[in-house]
Amino acid sequence: MDRVKALLRSAVFDFGGIIVFYALLATLGLRAAIVGTVVFVPLDALRRHALRIGFPRLYILTTSVVLVFGLIDVFSKRPFMLRYEGAVTEGIIGIAFWVGSRGVSIIEELVMQQQPDLEIPNRRRFFQLITRSWSIYFFCMAGFYVWIGQTFSLVHAVEIRQVASLAGALSMAVFSFSGRFAHSLFERLGLMANAA
Repeated sequence: MDRVKALLRSAVFDFGGIIVFYALLATLGLRAAIVGTVVFVPLDALRRHALRIGFPRLYILTTSVVLVFGLIDVFSKRPFMLRYEGAVTEGIIGIAFWVGSRGVSIIEELVMQQQPDLEIPNRRRFFQLITRSWSIYFFCMAGFYVWIGQTFSLVHAVEIRQVASLAGALSMAVFSFSGRFAHSLFERLGLMANAA
């Protein structure tokens, strides 16, 4: 249980920019979300520097994506990115996770920051496969977001995206934290023995 709490705490801090952005977007609107995120990021960077937490690749990626797409919408006369922002964001993160699954993966880097003494069989390969699983998830969500962006009004599309992303992220988190289940599934599929 302590391991799960540590990972959840780490996830909240590493996805802080996204959490602040979407919480403010849902309650106060786009401009408040951007201002809140722009204020949060340097404060969080100072906290990380002071505590010597460091800046994992995942933190840099998610924070950058939120700021870039948010600022595009703030400075455009019509916020055109909102309809497809989810699809583009998920696609970019999917690519980053796939590329970041080589060597010490993005997920392994995040976990080892919290649990440096963690020992599991074939740890490197296991975390590469978990990272690739997340990548596939992001690609699937990107395709789904394109479809809902073309099928529904912006308001309904955003509502569907929020529900789908919460359900999908929770499912993936449960799978990732399952440890033994994920490890045995990868073994049964013959993936643990493959070269990284």
